[in-house]
Amino acid sequence: MKIVPKKGILLIKKHKNTQLKADIAVDETDNDKSLLTGEVIAANETIYSVGDTVIFGKYSLFGLVLQGEKYYFLDVNDVIGACNYIEK
Repeated sequence: MKIVPKKGILLIKKHKNTQLKADIAVDETDNDKSLLTGEVIAANETIYSVGDTVIFGKYSLFGLVLQGEKYYFLDVNDVIGACNYIEK
C-alpha cells in the first residue's frame, strides 16, 4: 500500500530507540519536552526527502494504525531540525 501525504505533511517512521514513558500517549500535565527522531518514508516536499532523519517534539505527531501497521504524520513546520543519524 502506498500513502502519499499532502504538501506540507511528512509520513515518517518513528525511531524505536526512544525514552518515552508511553508510545505517543501524552496527557495534558506531561511536562516532558524531549525531542524524537524519525525517518521520512514519504514526502511531497522539496525540503525533506525519503530517508532523511528529522527531529521533532512528541506533541507534533499524529498516529494512524492501518491494517496493523503504524504510521505517523508530521507537519513540516513542526520539524525542529534534521540530522544524518540512521537507525540500525
